[in-house]
Amino acid sequence: MITPMRHITLLCRQEDAHQVLESLQEFGEVHLQAEQVTSHEIEQRADAISLAKSVLQKLQSIEDPEGTPPEESPEACILRAQRLIQTDKELQALDQKLAKEAHAWNPFGEISLDTVCALQNSGLSVHFLKANHPPEDLPEGTIWIPGQPGTGVLISTEALETEQALDMPVRGPALITSRREHLARIRKAREIALRTLATRIPELEGHIASLEEGLEFQEAHAGMAGEQHIAWIEGFLPEDRIQTVEEKVTQWGVAMTSREPADDDPTPTLLKQSAFVSWIQPVFSFLGVTPGYQEVDVGWSFLIFLSVFSGMVIGDAGYGLILLALVIGLNLFKPATRGKFANLLLLMAAATTVWGFLTGNLFGISGIPAVFPELSSTSDPKAIMNVCFLLGASHLTLAHLWNLWRKKTSLQALAELGWIGSTWTMYGVTGQMVLGWESVPSFLMPVFLVSVILIVLFMTPPKEFKENWVDHMMLPLTFVNNFVDVVSYVRLYAVGMATFALASSFNAMLFPEGAERSLIATGISAIILILGHALNFILAGMGVMVHGIRLNTLEFASHLGLTWSGIPYKPFRKQSQT
Repeated sequence: MITPMRHITLLCRQEDAHQVLESLQEFGEVHLQAEQVTSHEIEQRADAISLAKSVLQKLQSIEDPEGTPPEESPEACILRAQRLIQTDKELQALDQKLAKEAHAWNPFGEISLDTVCALQNSGLSVHFLKANHPPEDLPEGTIWIPGQPGTGVLISTEALETEQALDMPVRGPALITSRREHLARIRKAREIALRTLATRIPELEGHIASLEEGLEFQEAHAGMAGEQHIAWIEGFLPEDRIQTVEEKVTQWGVAMTSREPADDDPTPTLLKQSAFVSWIQPVFSFLGVTPGYQEVDVGWSFLIFLSVFSGMVIGDAGYGLILLALVIGLNLFKPATRGKFANLLLLMAAATTVWGFLTGNLFGISGIPAVFPELSSTSDPKAIMNVCFLLGASHLTLAHLWNLWRKKTSLQALAELGWIGSTWTMYGVTGQMVLGWESVPSFLMPVFLVSVILIVLFMTPPKEFKENWVDHMMLPLTFVNNFVDVVSYVRLYAVGMATFALASSFNAMLFPEGAERSLIATGISAIILILGHALNFILAGMGVMVHGIRLNTLEFASHLGLTWSGIPYKPFRKQSQT
């Protein structure tokens, strides 16, 4: 559920503002609504944090930090690491330039620039050409020395002008090699220094957290409104914590007012989910989505339907068992991997295993008995497609039932009944157009007519009709979109079928029936088969990310009216409390 919030305003003397913010930070449960104010000092601090984070990211990429940790302060460590990183980039650019010059000399073999200079000082002209053959009509006594195919050197008593002449580097090959070796030694020393600095990563992380905490405090202080001798700041607090704050305001030396958040307030969303439903939270965090405060928490439905969708998209009991074994093994031998995401993977793996056995799909092997043979990948696809459409209509119906419950005291609830009727009518139309039904069930057309009437009459409250009349004009397209949404659930069948087809194709290619193979050939084929199934498993997992999540975040959410425009609840607190 979404935790009810209260909008609060805290007033204090301007000279007490800093102390009040410290008290709020210590309390650590108020989401501030401070005005965004910038200053030179704030920008400097933000730039310092950005620099520190980039340096930390570079140090974190270093494998196996070693050496005696330097005794410098965190600020000095960051600055030294930044100089080392910047210098290394410059040295790398210089090395690339020298490598390019070395490449220019390569076609001509071992060239001594001293020898070339000596020839030129004796009155001879030396030209390096990009040509397979020497130019015609050369002066008498000219020498042509071929290099690698397509290149050569001309040594002549006269200066020659030719478009085939190359501009050679000022440095010779020997000097270039010496310089590159010197650069390599310098870069190696800097690499060792960075590896030593990487031993201070935990302290640097704490230092950056402290800098961010200071920046947040500074922004909050700058964003406090004030007039004459009074300063105030607004924010949001979970409703069940209001009494606690009311008991503290006297201690803080502030006055407080509180009210219900208005519709246009930037109220943050704090989800309070059960231990089971919270398994879906890693998906929300990965997508960066949060329901709005005035919307609903769809965590439980998202978790259940994503699990079902993943089972149908992957659809292979063998893949499900492997995923189960991997997650359980990691949880047993690496306790750090335990958590919400691991639990979500276990649920998805269980759903995949169950669906695989129901449809007789085990590593794409033909002939595996299915609990429901009509749903197997080798049977008529209309049965499994019908399941997808039924699932889609049910999923969308849940969205409108949810809306109906939320609007139960309003006439708009009747419009939600209409949308439910429309959804099931579109399911019947889908059956006729896609599954080849002879006709739509006779009772659906009256249901659809009644549904249209309910939607037209009650979808918009009379007082809002002037602003939202366009929605009524767009109803024909909305009904078409309703049909498209039901049809879109066929993607569960399509992606699942692709997973089975790819697995069975690998099996057939590498182990055809009746083929005789040597032991070595069989072993090689088995390795290729394992790699093929691994690739198929990865592609199926990507299918879950794309299609399973899409059906929840787009199709279902659009019917529910969920915009995912929420502001995550971020209380003003010390980093150590996070």
